Amino acid sequence: MNNSKHRNRQDVQPWRRVTTYHIGFKQGTIKLFELRNVSTCLQYLLPTLNSLPPTFSLLDVGCGPGSITLDLARHFPQATIIGVDQSAEVTERNQASVEALAPGTCAEFRQGDIVRPETFLTPAEMEAKFDVVHEHTTLICIPENAPVLRQMRLLAKPKGGIVACRDGDTQSQVLWPPCPENAELQERIYRMNGLETQTGRRLINKALDAGFRRDQITASASVLSNITREERFAYAGSMLDILADENSEYRRAAAKFGYTAEQIDVLRANMQRFIDAEDAWRLLICTEIICRLDGDDETGPTSTLAA
Repeated sequence: MNNSKHRNRQDVQPWRRVTTYHIGFKQGTIKLFELRNVSTCLQYLLPTLNSLPPTFSLLDVGCGPGSITLDLARHFPQATIIGVDQSAEVTERNQASVEALAPGTCAEFRQGDIVRPETFLTPAEMEAKFDVVHEHTTLICIPENAPVLRQMRLLAKPKGGIVACRDGDTQSQVLWPPCPENAELQERIYRMNGLETQTGRRLINKALDAGFRRDQITASASVLSNITREERFAYAGSMLDILADENSEYRRAAAKFGYTAEQIDVLRANMQRFIDAEDAWRLLICTEIICRLDGDDETGPTSTLAA
């Protein structure tokens, strides 16, 4: 399913509901996201993928640095796996790494707008649709994300197609030692960007709104954790980098809220304490849904959704 023509197009528009990484795209953030893989993030979906023919097709929506996409390709080397993201820089870097990180696989990365699939799929691909359409913590980064989940449904095969989602419920996050000042700023930034800190707990509701019937939805939950010092550093170290950079998205947001240098120092001290404390850990509830289409739905044409 090579699609370099679409992937290299210069007229691809940003997502109409732009993905908002409130912690930005700094290298530390990318490194944190790169810890995500099939083992840590897709245990809920693995049995389903293992039950499919080895040549299944999968679209990974909002793939970011591609660690999950590439790991899926390594697990299922005969499958056609396409990662799509709005960032040209990220997708180009991902594509350049396929030969080294997932040799002999059918992994591919494309830039595009998920609610405008014609920006990254050919007409033949849009007609054929995908066996699996997947997202991991993408919905939580998109304001007014209902059109994204509806489009994911439209891109899955109408009979037997699967839509799989895993999103964190940010409001459930627990850090020890407590970092209430950091939690308060994160909540304010989410609200400022039109994001939901309760996306995880609303995932079934969102699937119903996207047109799935309740009997098509299988739901589960798991816990994302940062427990070892290495895991704690991956999280808090990236936050320290962001807090140290006055031009980061996070610091610019804090400035809009009138945060003083002393308040920023408190945020940084909290993160350093979290790294150093022997009894520290971070826990976050992640909810998961697998939605199976059975051919009884009127999905309509796969096309751009109205705003």
